[in-house]
Amino acid sequence: MSLTLDTPALVPTAKRDRYVVMDVLRGFALLGVMTINLYEFGGVDILITADQLAALPSAALDERLQFWIKLFVYDKANTLFAFLFGLGFWIQMERLQARGAPFRSIYLRRAAILLIIGWVHLLCLFGWDILHIYGIAAFILFFSRKLPDRALLWIGLTLLLFARPFVTWLFDASGIKGLFDDPVAAEAGVLARQAAAQSGDFLTFIALMNKDYLTWFLSGGLLGWIFYALGRFFMGAWVARRGWIQNASDNLPMFRRWLWPLLLAGLLLESIHLFTEEIPETALFGQIGLLRILLHVVATPLIAAGYICAMVLLFHGRSLSWLVRPFAPVGQMALTNYLTQSVAIILILTSVGPGLGLAGKAGASTFVPLVVTFFTAQILFSHFWMKFFAFGPAEWLWRALTYGTRPRFIRSAAQPQST
Repeated sequence: MSLTLDTPALVPTAKRDRYVVMDVLRGFALLGVMTINLYEFGGVDILITADQLAALPSAALDERLQFWIKLFVYDKANTLFAFLFGLGFWIQMERLQARGAPFRSIYLRRAAILLIIGWVHLLCLFGWDILHIYGIAAFILFFSRKLPDRALLWIGLTLLLFARPFVTWLFDASGIKGLFDDPVAAEAGVLARQAAAQSGDFLTFIALMNKDYLTWFLSGGLLGWIFYALGRFFMGAWVARRGWIQNASDNLPMFRRWLWPLLLAGLLLESIHLFTEEIPETALFGQIGLLRILLHVVATPLIAAGYICAMVLLFHGRSLSWLVRPFAPVGQMALTNYLTQSVAIILILTSVGPGLGLAGKAGASTFVPLVVTFFTAQILFSHFWMKFFAFGPAEWLWRALTYGTRPRFIRSAAQPQST
């Protein structure tokens, strides 16, 4: 197993294999992250109007696929990805402390570098970046490290469930969000971004996306997402304190016991949320909207936790582990793969270089096969890369900048690879 910055460094050989499941979970989360990023970035109100989407020959299939994406992927992939980042940050902090390393300076440098990578990624390539938000959440997690278990759990759960809806409500109630709600201007913005994407004018496209980000920031989007990520980071840290993932093989009965209750409860609540979309806002004394929000925010972590149970059990199963082990190399170089997914999404949606220019011309039925194809390529590439190299390119850079050294890039014969 090679080490990444999300995997505890200098782990004794006898304990190494138990962390491969974390790589599997990261790789699995990345499949969902790319699916939802392409679906949303190329979707209504961003790069296609509702009328354009409805006019596509694939409109009926797109609508059916949209339901399943919302049920199984939307918010669940991001929840799992953020949870794993929090888990990884906390484990590294504990490892650094345990071996007497200057964990404060190392951790804070690591978070700062992630923040910088995120801002560069956001401003120069991909308007859907999450890394700058994770960087901010990582700083807050560090300064919350002395919270007792119960406080970490309850603050994490509160932020996980209610923080983003509360921030949205607050900016709505204050009238701030209303300052930016102009349907005519919004549709004009969609068409302008679409035109820039289709023409291959990358600089104009990025400028328009950055302008859209500024509007999102001013209307409370960034604040809501920081709390969104922080709640998931706190839950990852709380789980890390218990060692449930690090020692997954010792906790299989627990994962087996909770698998179906979590998945079935979460999918039931999310199904009700989706099937009530067409109910008039006046239903239930005008509280149907609040009920639907509550259904979704409770269902999302339940389903994500169910996915964790399923992946852990499959990984440790005797007959079906082959289904999930291909995710491990992808997860080992998760940062590299996340960034390259952004490049792929830009090339799918715009006409930059060899880009397909599908902005405004395609829906979910086109995007899902493209995601499966690209992610399969990432599995193959990651497997090949990790046979010869100790780190993914972005992971190597992140580690080098964090520690101020140049770690060995080429895998030595003595370094085993996780599979």
